[in-house]
Amino acid sequence: MNAIATGLYTFKHFTDLTESESDEVLRGRNDPQVRRWMTSDQPIDADDHHRFMSGLKSNDKSLYVRIERAECFVGVYSLNDLADDSALGGFWVTAYARDRLLPLNVVFHGMDYMFRVQGIGRIYGHQKKSNQSAIRLNALLGLYPSKTLIAHGGDTQQIEITRQQWTQMTAQDAKLLKLMDRMEKLNGTT
Repeated sequence: MNAIATGLYTFKHFTDLTESESDEVLRGRNDPQVRRWMTSDQPIDADDHHRFMSGLKSNDKSLYVRIERAECFVGVYSLNDLADDSALGGFWVTAYARDRLLPLNVVFHGMDYMFRVQGIGRIYGHQKKSNQSAIRLNALLGLYPSKTLIAHGGDTQQIEITRQQWTQMTAQDAKLLKLMDRMEKLNGTT
């Protein structure tokens, strides 16, 4: 599959990346500003990265896409544990996107791509109950604690959103769309 463009945002599957694009993903992920927000803040070794990238070619339970905005690499959106039309969603945004106040926009477009282009029916994830920033960001994106699945014990809870909820929210949530539009205008289109 080739890159698919949606306005300013372009999405390309990891299995289709050039060596240069793959190396840029590794450098972006290993940036200290990005690592501090990851589950593991340890740098990823180049050999481990190449093994991971090679393994994706035979892995039908995962989908990773590289996201560009106006031809600049801004983040990654991933789905894991793909089964029964649902998957565990994840993302990270580059330091460049963070500096420009674009994380909400990058994640929004990543989720929109997964729902509208890839046809995923439900995306779920986990959030720490004490991480108010993540809770606010997830709520803006329509991700709320799951009522149908068993929530995790301890300090995390499962969150989710369906394609139907996403479609309704993106058609009706003027506040979210206005906020994203403002960030895009501040950052320009080239």
